[in-house]
Amino acid sequence: MRVDICEREDEGTTDALLAALAAVGARYAGDESLDSSECSLGVGLHRFRTAGGEQLTVYVDAWGVDLEGPDALVQRVMEHLAD
Repeated sequence: MRVDICEREDEGTTDALLAALAAVGARYAGDESLDSSECSLGVGLHRFRTAGGEQLTVYVDAWGVDLEGPDALVQRVMEHLAD
């Protein structure tokens, strides 16, 4: 499943996305020692992985921020993002 999250300049929603990723147990795949909420989302692909091995990809371009991954996991992230 892929969903549009927000415009790239929407730092509040981007911060909330990182908190939602941390809430579902996703860690930044580039550096497992970083909690998702400690990451910075510059332009490009950012991969996050859960302890169960599921992968989420956040894509940031000049216009927006997208989230892609397994349906159930993306839905859990979206529920945390809505809180």
